[in-house]
Amino acid sequence: MIERDHAPNLGTGLLGANFSRRNRQEATDDRAGIGRWIAIDESSYDGDQLHNGDRYMILGSVAIDDIDAAAILDTLRRETGIQKSAPEVKFQKMFAGATAGRRRVLLGELLAPGGPLHERASVYVIDKHYFVVAKLVDLLLEERFNARGYDIVSNGVARQLAVDLATEGPRALGRAGFGRLIATAVGFFSKRNRTSEHVTVDDLFTVIQESHAYARRRKAPQAKKAAQVLEMLRNTRPEAEAFARERPAEATPTGEHGLLDDSMDPLITAVPMVILHASTCYGGKLEVLADDQRLLTDDKLDVLERGATAVGVVHGLIRDNHLQDLVRGRSVDHPSLQLADLVAGAGRAVARWHDGQDDPAGQDLHPVVAPLVDPGGILMDEAPEDFARADTSRAKRR
Repeated sequence: MIERDHAPNLGTGLLGANFSRRNRQEATDDRAGIGRWIAIDESSYDGDQLHNGDRYMILGSVAIDDIDAAAILDTLRRETGIQKSAPEVKFQKMFAGATAGRRRVLLGELLAPGGPLHERASVYVIDKHYFVVAKLVDLLLEERFNARGYDIVSNGVARQLAVDLATEGPRALGRAGFGRLIATAVGFFSKRNRTSEHVTVDDLFTVIQESHAYARRRKAPQAKKAAQVLEMLRNTRPEAEAFARERPAEATPTGEHGLLDDSMDPLITAVPMVILHASTCYGGKLEVLADDQRLLTDDKLDVLERGATAVGVVHGLIRDNHLQDLVRGRSVDHPSLQLADLVAGAGRAVARWHDGQDDPAGQDLHPVVAPLVDPGGILMDEAPEDFARADTSRAKRR
């Protein structure tokens, strides 16, 4: 019988030794002079289950410490009539409904030019469907080419292959066929499939083969690009078998192949990129406070901290280590995390509205949220300004 570690840890609601080091209980304070604090929180995050639910995942960030954030929240509570007895200010509970229009006006004023959060807030957007296709290319095709001495990342080939399949796949395979491909890929790479009991290598390649055959039969010009990518994926069975063989059989936060367990989890990709974006915006040393997430063990935060710096140095965006600390905390203890929740929630509402869904909050907030969208997000061919428009063609296809 496995003994579970239920030892409590100060500064977090997460239990056990895996969450004992990187916790922050005391208020963040820029006046300490060590570095500038950034608070980050996510919305529409379902781990590596990326097929159903909202199309977009959001990571909201705010360059603010708890001292300044507390003053802003106090004013927001007073002006919006949020009871002091409410332990936290949360977007979904207090700003999302059809009757919360007045509250959204006040939130928009915080984010708009002249507001206290102007040029402090950022919205990092991940298109989940594109993310899955990009992971197919990354974990299978890129591995295959790399083993043969070819780099398809630096020259942009990997991204183009992913864009071709993600944009043309729904038209080449039909929405149901493309959805089946996405769902099977998610099922195979998901941590729920650690022992390959749910989706086997055979299952994955049956769908890839059938998708390729269907795309080849289509006469539409756009089907050709999707068929070409699927043709290459048909030859990556050895890479899929290696992935299944090397991934941990149990939930392991450490070890040589530990992060393989999180290959399809967008939070692992997004956190370093959000930190890097903040560094290029604000300069100097950063201290980052993330909301509690069971995925982010101490060991994984160690890896992400190193990764955030390595990516920036390799791409010439920063010259040296820009991250002073990466810690977690409870939003009930940190007003800055509550503001990050508001930014992430507003980003999710606008992304839903942009995706053709009926979302009153997105309708109200898109003029102030679209300019906050990070152009470095994981998107196909969308730019930040596209989130200021509703994609009515998507709504018609629902």
